[in-house]
Amino acid sequence: MRQRATAAAAITLSLVCLVQAFGPQAQWDLRIWLAMGHAFREGRTPYVNLGDGLFFVYPPIAAPLLAPLSLLSLRAATAVWLLLKLIAFSGLIGVWRRFVEIRGSALEVLYFLFAFGSALSIDLISGNPGMFEQLGIWLGLLALSRGRIAWFCIAIVVTAQLKIAPALMLLALLAIPEKPRWGAFGLSAGGFLAMLGLQQVIAPEWFAEFVRRSAGVDERGPSNPALVALIRDIVAQPPLAAAATVVAVAGILVLSGRALRRSGTDPAARVMLVAVAYALIAPRFKDYSYVLLLPVGLHLLRRARVAVPLAAAIAFPVPRGARALAATGRYLETYYPLACALLAFKLLLDELSGPGPSPDVSGPP
Repeated sequence: MRQRATAAAAITLSLVCLVQAFGPQAQWDLRIWLAMGHAFREGRTPYVNLGDGLFFVYPPIAAPLLAPLSLLSLRAATAVWLLLKLIAFSGLIGVWRRFVEIRGSALEVLYFLFAFGSALSIDLISGNPGMFEQLGIWLGLLALSRGRIAWFCIAIVVTAQLKIAPALMLLALLAIPEKPRWGAFGLSAGGFLAMLGLQQVIAPEWFAEFVRRSAGVDERGPSNPALVALIRDIVAQPPLAAAATVVAVAGILVLSGRALRRSGTDPAARVMLVAVAYALIAPRFKDYSYVLLLPVGLHLLRRARVAVPLAAAIAFPVPRGARALAATGRYLETYYPLACALLAFKLLLDELSGPGPSPDVSGPP
């Protein structure tokens, strides 16, 4: 029965990819990669701009890594790229099984396809290399949960070379182990900065263009349903938005730290909380990036108590009536994956902040 469900999942994903991933409007990020590859192989700057907000905005090291795809036609490159991403997703499933039970049921197939605003489907259709980023992060977290500090540092530092944000995951060295690993944190952070600096030395003009374009990116929900984007949407004044962001990030880190200190030594639960905290504090967390939290949501959905906060979130009374409810609804629609992540964060805090192993711990979570 389990083999049949697994086969059904594979067939479902394949059908989704065939119908949508090969469509004329799909693989927009892959088109950027192909244009970048052509420019790179011709000796031009890889920082191409296709218009309509489609432009290359990755560190210089990304150019030689994926330029070979440009040797293929768009259709052939899509097939190869999709196959590689499905292999990466299979690797993710293998890693996630170490943290949460995955049975391969039909409901789980629907969950993976549509959870967190259809993050997985968007990832496969967009052509973004985010799937490989998630695999690198989760391989690192698996190594850290097993006490293999060096492998965690290598996985995160290498992953962060393509997309800078995963470097924030190095903070897990201070949270997941029973004792903070300050030495490993300092060495790995220094290694990340050194490798980034090496890119600047080798390709200074390209690196300067990367910095300039990165600084100019101001995406917000629904394509970038990140907490920082939501704050900037709500708070119009940039100084106040920056201050609110600092307060929000500090609050997330403090709450996470308190929960982790009060929790037992269960590495899986600690890893899940760290993953959600990372998703919330990342300055840019795209719609497909929420693939990172799929095992967290699956873990929480298996809890009987999850129905209570979900029902409360839907039926929460709004004191100012329909107008306020409509405004809240607009933000909820735009930042739906973020709302799911915030709910997951609250549920994990409750789970980890319960009575710890010490007999004198008491009181409400």
